[in-house]
Amino acid sequence: RAKAARAGGRTTSDLLADPIFLPVHAHTRFRLLIRDHARTGKTVLVTPGEPGEALIAAGTVRDAAGRPVAGALVYVYQTSAKGWYSDKAPHLSGMGADPDHARLFGYMTTGADGAYEFRTIRPAGYPGSGLPAHIHFQIEPPAGAGHPLITEIQFDDDPRLTEEWRERSRAGHFVISRPTRDAAGVWHVTADFSLP
Repeated sequence: RAKAARAGGRTTSDLLADPIFLPVHAHTRFRLLIRDHARTGKTVLVTPGEPGEALIAAGTVRDAAGRPVAGALVYVYQTSAKGWYSDKAPHLSGMGADPDHARLFGYMTTGADGAYEFRTIRPAGYPGSGLPAHIHFQIEPPAGAGHPLITEIQFDDDPRLTEEWRERSRAGHFVISRPTRDAAGVWHVTADFSLP
C-alpha cells in the first residue's frame, strides 16, 4: 500500500507522517522504500499526533575542505518522548541504538548547498539510564565516495548531559547543540557535520 501511495505521487514525508503507515515503520521493505525515494533537503519523521515537543533540526554537511556536499544521504533515527525506539519496548535489539527498528526515522539527501532539515519531536533518554537524549545520524557521501559518518546530536540543555558525558561526546565527535524555541513553541537545533 505504501509503495502504491509513493507511485501515486505521495512523498516519503507524506508516508512517514501518515498514521496509517505507522505500524510498518519497523519493516525492512517500508524502510527501503523511504530510503530509495529520499527527498532532497527536508523530511518529516513524525505523525501529527506524535506525543512530545515539536523540534526542527537543520544543518549543513561539508567535506573535509569545508565545501558543502550535495547529494549526501542522511539517515536519522531517534527515541520517542518516553525514550523508546519501538512502540513495543524501549529497544528491540539490545540496549544500544536500534537503527533497524526505530519507529521515528527518516532519510533525506542534502541539497546543492549541503543543507538538510527534518521535523520531529524532542527525544527522551533511555528509561532507567543516565544516557543523554540524542538523535542518531548516519551520513553517506554521494556515489559511495568515501566512508559514512556515524554520529549524533545531543542537547545542551539536557540535565543528563553532565560534564562527564560532555567529555565523552566531544571525544566521539558528537554535536552538542543549544536548542532555541520560537514564538510558536517549536524547538530548533542546528548541527553541521564534516565528512571524513
